[in-house]
Amino acid sequence: MLFRDEVELIGKLPLLSGVDPSRLRMLCFASDREAFSPGDVIFREGETNEGAYVILSGEVDVHKASDGSHIIKRGSEAGVAIVGQSSMIQDAPYAATVTARTEIEALRLNSRCFMKLMASCPKSSEKIMKALGAQLNANGVIAPGAASDYFDQIRKAH
Repeated sequence: MLFRDEVELIGKLPLLSGVDPSRLRMLCFASDREAFSPGDVIFREGETNEGAYVILSGEVDVHKASDGSHIIKRGSEAGVAIVGQSSMIQDAPYAATVTARTEIEALRLNSRCFMKLMASCPKSSEKIMKALGAQLNANGVIAPGAASDYFDQIRKAH
């Protein structure tokens, strides 16, 4: 996949849809491209987080042992998925195990780089935090309002 295609695809994520394309290019450039085969574990529930994975193509299983939940996420030319995004705002282990169902092309977003992006662009940051907070609240990963509180801390620090 070409670099410009990666930038275009991550811009389709609700989490990053409000970010300037030049900043998306920087985020992609600082990210690692990874490939996984069917059955490969991308990360396990409870492991130290290494950043979020944008699934550019293929399908993954997301399984949470603690509550027995199981979903499938797909990335393709028509859409893109992200897993491990809670690592973007909290320094906590992964909340689920993610396994490749098919051949996977992924982009591992570096958490530190993502936070620098947030700090350098407050206008986009607020949109990102609201989108991420809503998604994490809906998934029961964080308590309602926690994303707003975290964003306030970032804004005050910079």
